[in-house]
Amino acid sequence: AASAAASASGRTCIFEVVARPTAVVRAEPQLGARMLTKKGWGARFFCGEVTVNGWLRLSHEPGWLLADLRGIGGQWEVAKPVSKDSGVELAVPGYQPQGLCCLEVCDPEGVDVWDAPGGGSSASARPPDPQRRRPGELLFARARDFGGWLRLQGENGWVCASLAASGSPGGPSKDAGACRKSGDSSSSSLRLRRARHRDWWSLSDVWAAARRSRIGGALTAEEVAKLREFERCALNASDSLLESCALLGGVNGLVADGLITEEDLLEPEVRWRQHLFASILRRMAKKDPWLAPHFEPSQRPPPLPAEAGEEEEEGSSSSSEGEHDREHVQPEEEAESREDRHQRHMATPTERCCALCGAAVFRPQVCSQCRQVRYCGRDCQRGHWALHRRECRKASPAEVVVGQ
Repeated sequence: AASAAASASGRTCIFEVVARPTAVVRAEPQLGARMLTKKGWGARFFCGEVTVNGWLRLSHEPGWLLADLRGIGGQWEVAKPVSKDSGVELAVPGYQPQGLCCLEVCDPEGVDVWDAPGGGSSASARPPDPQRRRPGELLFARARDFGGWLRLQGENGWVCASLAASGSPGGPSKDAGACRKSGDSSSSSLRLRRARHRDWWSLSDVWAAARRSRIGGALTAEEVAKLREFERCALNASDSLLESCALLGGVNGLVADGLITEEDLLEPEVRWRQHLFASILRRMAKKDPWLAPHFEPSQRPPPLPAEAGEEEEEGSSSSSEGEHDREHVQPEEEAESREDRHQRHMATPTERCCALCGAAVFRPQVCSQCRQVRYCGRDCQRGHWALHRRECRKASPAEVVVGQ
């Protein structure tokens, strides 16, 4: 059989089971899902779709098979392509530990979201204008096929990230391209973002809630900017809380406030920091229902284990943060120390972000004792007290003036 074949969703690739004695095929792409069948060593099967964390969707039969167990039960690689040179292309190469990847639209004309892969092959299949995603919008993908298409999370649709399968009817667009890789200066329609300490699932839920409330899912440029600011505030609030914890010598206050759990702390640091970001983002979303009404956290599959160092380098092999994200990640030589950032956060009179949730507030409430920490409301002030009480002190007359 040929190593690649045509399929309704684009292209398929033949894989071979290399694990002994068998590989398990499950009903859903997660380890706890119901087992459908087993495939023995040397068995071959067609695959038409791969999740970003390595689950293979079988073609011509139901089920999913994990290509690499990553050390679970002492097993590693389970299945691999029969031919290394199969002529197929993955729009997002590599492994994404969260099971989801985030892409920023960088094409000046935007990108189209289609009902199925290959939707741009004919002009008659072109989606209406509201399905176009404007520059700066974030898309979240959980799977990719072998023709350069990505299945989106939070909305039913596919987006083209391949030069050969452009979303422009009649042929490739001069601005289209696979997801931009690190150090690649060529034009591309999408850019893969690094996770750092962001949780892509919660951020995807916020964007999905915002799109559901708009006709056709179309967001204005102002709404896109507010959603990006929403993310920045959550990340800054997470960093500020951790800086306070570092000075206080522990994260017990975060556990007491319900932002993270004791079970979270048993995971690698990068993961519980993502849990912290997700908790803050959810609280912010519920406080600002206009931007993301009917916000509901989606069900997310348990994360697979990552190899040493892989969590910190998530997405770095196939992306560059670019100009828009440099505000989030400072160069190491220019970064402030934790103590300096903490003092700046505590003493800057023009700071208008809540110390707990990070929401921007025009007229914040100020701690009545130290006059240095600001909140968007009484609930956040009470929630932050477990951390703030250890460093709060009565302000001097000069500090009262600064705080006001």
